[in-house]
Amino acid sequence: MDLDDADLKTCRRLDPASSAYWEQAYRMGTPPWETGTPAEALVRVVRDKLVPRGTVLEIGCGSGADAIFLARNGFEVTAVDVSAIAIERARLRAELENCLPRFVLADIFRFAPTAGQFDLVYDAGFYHYIRQTNLSGFLDVLWQVTRPGSYYLTVAGATGETAEGGPPQVSADDLHYELARLFELVELRPCRIASPLRKEGYLGWSCLMRRPILRNAITG
Repeated sequence: MDLDDADLKTCRRLDPASSAYWEQAYRMGTPPWETGTPAEALVRVVRDKLVPRGTVLEIGCGSGADAIFLARNGFEVTAVDVSAIAIERARLRAELENCLPRFVLADIFRFAPTAGQFDLVYDAGFYHYIRQTNLSGFLDVLWQVTRPGSYYLTVAGATGETAEGGPPQVSADDLHYELARLFELVELRPCRIASPLRKEGYLGWSCLMRRPILRNAITG
């Protein structure tokens, strides 16, 4: 069962920074960010080989469509979500599709992988929520799990379109300002964020960034 506007209003009474918010959304049915297919922006980035195959951390993986897509395309995937229901659905789906990303039930702020472990960090919708409550903590996480040369790809709601029930919106200027503290911009492109609530989806950003590679100056 898909969640309708009334269900979403019930969820919004909870704090999006808490696990209870996300668990409630999955307990009530299929949240509007769950389409069962990988994000358009992620598919394009992989198809166009904008990031090399390697280790990936997906933050807020939901029921696993993006993580499974990445694993099928040769990436070594660790996918994290705070919702036990979402992780259970993701593991079941991966087993049925004979594809095994590593799904982890964890709060990303308490998740402790090896420092600098990931070549790519990816989220579709986590950044545009967490920036409202704990941007500095999220930047700390990104710094911990990446290393010079690592990529960060986020899919976020974009300003410039008025639509009921859509994701939180971020301007291009705010997105660049907030993330440029850690990363250099590779590309920023408009995209569509699919949702069962709206046939044409919602306007979004596909933002790909890279952590700078430090080069020691050579002096003669």
